Amino acid sequence: MLGKRCQGLSLRCSRHHRKLMNKIVLEKLTSLLQGGIPAKIDLDAGNEGADRPLAETVNQLIDFMQEIHAFIVPLSKGELHDIRIQPGNFLASPFKELHSRLRHLTWQATRVAQGDYEQRVDFMGDFSEAFNSMIRSLKQKEKMLRDKIDELEKALAHISRLEGILPICSHCKKIRLEDTDPKIQENWIPIEIYLCTRTEALFSHSICPECVKKLYPWLKR
Repeated sequence: MLGKRCQGLSLRCSRHHRKLMNKIVLEKLTSLLQGGIPAKIDLDAGNEGADRPLAETVNQLIDFMQEIHAFIVPLSKGELHDIRIQPGNFLASPFKELHSRLRHLTWQATRVAQGDYEQRVDFMGDFSEAFNSMIRSLKQKEKMLRDKIDELEKALAHISRLEGILPICSHCKKIRLEDTDPKIQENWIPIEIYLCTRTEALFSHSICPECVKKLYPWLKR
């Protein structure tokens, strides 16, 4: 008779403990679903027998969610430093993949800033197209800028600045080359040749009315 009473008491205690465990588990799961990180279930508080595996599983889930929270909050702020995740935390796998790709994207952006316009992104949907379009545009604009610089450098290479005092013959208007002997006729060149070799100017020859009257008086107007 006493044995049956003890057995019944033990059964009632077991049921009570199971109801209590179910309540605790429900509270922990509700907290997780609401974005919280609850404290783990105390495994030393008499959670033995059939209830212990359930408590351990819930605690593992809490550990996983705590790792994800510690990982995703800095990531959302653009912080890409390394954070260790347990190998068995498969819930964090998508975030680990995103973290890896963002780190690679950061490296690619740095390469583009250094002038490497061959970088391409192909794993982020619409963002990939926008990023790749930006790179193509930068490459084209840099090419146009380089072409313009080359064009200007070539132009400057063919132009010598005209400055200072030009030694010019007061009669024939020939110009003496710089730092040459004025007594040597070859050092004097026509002004149009002098200017053509130093500027982009072109000359067409004609004759003014005064010179016509002076040099060719027999010509009629």
